Amino acid sequence: MAFRFYLSAFITAAFTLICISQFAQTPNENEPKNTYYSDGILKGLVADKANGHPLPYTNIYEATKRIGVISNEKGMFSIDVSTLKKEDTLYFQYLGYKTGKMTVGELISRPVVYLEEEIINLSEILVFGNDPDPEEIVKQVLLNKAVNYRSNRIYYKKQAFIRERDITDITDIKLDYKKSSIEGLDKEMIAMMEQNIPKQTTSFTDFLGTIYVSKDIKDSIRFKMEPTKAVSLKEKDIVEMDRMNAVFTDISNNTKEGEYWKIKSGVFSFKMDMDEEGEVSGEVEDSLVTIRDSLPKKNQRLKYYSQRMKLKFRFSQLINKQDWEFLYETGRYKYTLDGGTRVNGEDVYIIDFAPKRRGEYTGRMYITTNTYALIRADFEYAPERIGTDIHLLGIGYTENAFKASIYFEKKEDYYALKYFSKKKGYLFHVDRPLSIVKKRKRRLLDKKVNEVKVGLEIAAQSEQSIEVLILDETELTHEQFTSIIQKDDMEVIYVDQFDDELWKGFSIIEPTKQMKEYKKQRIQ
Repeated sequence: MAFRFYLSAFITAAFTLICISQFAQTPNENEPKNTYYSDGILKGLVADKANGHPLPYTNIYEATKRIGVISNEKGMFSIDVSTLKKEDTLYFQYLGYKTGKMTVGELISRPVVYLEEEIINLSEILVFGNDPDPEEIVKQVLLNKAVNYRSNRIYYKKQAFIRERDITDITDIKLDYKKSSIEGLDKEMIAMMEQNIPKQTTSFTDFLGTIYVSKDIKDSIRFKMEPTKAVSLKEKDIVEMDRMNAVFTDISNNTKEGEYWKIKSGVFSFKMDMDEEGEVSGEVEDSLVTIRDSLPKKNQRLKYYSQRMKLKFRFSQLINKQDWEFLYETGRYKYTLDGGTRVNGEDVYIIDFAPKRRGEYTGRMYITTNTYALIRADFEYAPERIGTDIHLLGIGYTENAFKASIYFEKKEDYYALKYFSKKKGYLFHVDRPLSIVKKRKRRLLDKKVNEVKVGLEIAAQSEQSIEVLILDETELTHEQFTSIIQKDDMEVIYVDQFDDELWKGFSIIEPTKQMKEYKKQRIQ
């Protein structure tokens, strides 16, 4: 509790100011040495046969029992084969490559799968007089979006695995004490806080559960979540020092009825509220995710998580014009038709793109030749390109990294989301005066009760990422959808380090080596 209070008050003041100001926004070396088959869980690596490079986000599945996973960003995979026989076959599908297949028994003895690239000359799959214009093909994606990605179903559910990761590194911090009328929060305490505030915060949340969706605008709630399991690592135990605990516990306990706290920096101000447990809350709660817990609201964890996931899933709807600039602003890009391939019986264009003078992204798209559906895209910021870049009034915010992938699978009459990943990095710095003021409400002018004032200098870099894997999708009736009542809270298993045992019996996205080896820091 104390950690959340002082860290939110001093460090995430930078995020508050940003929000108020509207500023936010080698080959074979990766081959697994400890790949194994144990307790029904099979692990391995998918790589390019020619150069040994790992193939990220490969679709891995067993055709008859609807078992499937996606390899992670390093090409590693983990799949539960406890219900399969050694003679059963797993398929490995990566667009632009021949589909690979190996039996469970073969994988147990040799858990590295090499796929061979398959780029087909367009003349083999198309009949046309003139070469097709890749820019015109790209324009057709949005024109046909409504037909391609929406079936006639109104209600459906998706079984999903979701992983969020947040890493923030504070590269520089200074709290220059000015004055304080709060007992215990003196110059010595401010210096101690500066010394002991964690220079790196890392968190992840793995969620497995069911998402219920309604496309009927008459329904007041159209997105619901039902958890099966949630596991989270959070840095709540760093810098738990007795003296700090005592001071900030007293601060929260001594906030009487009619009193409130306010963060001020020049003309900017932000009113904070304290809940019954002394937790900080306010209108910029989402901005604190990288510093605070990824599931912060006790007794409302599922409600909070569901609201955020509803927004996160908008990425897969191709709505955001900034994220999907190469679809909406085709004049900013140069498109190259790099050949074709076949996926699940469909012929597909392979189109590479790079920015002209104004575009931001470079990448590759796979677009079907008959329906113009975008079935896969892999893209990132082009070299020397960045996103939002603001430097004003002592505040700097730069979006310096972006990388995303998305994959849709053909269903009967439409294309359904199979997975997406999105990673974003940014730098920020603040050099401004900062004060935290306790006030008492009065009829005319609220009275200042206490105040602590410091000069805040902070510089940090952060990386946020989300990965979503859709394991299954089923149509629902209206009655089935309305019968689902989403709870406000959910049980979360908090851990100090990723634990394979917690996911035994489940097919999930294999964590990266860095994520598996990271252990929550503690100060003794």
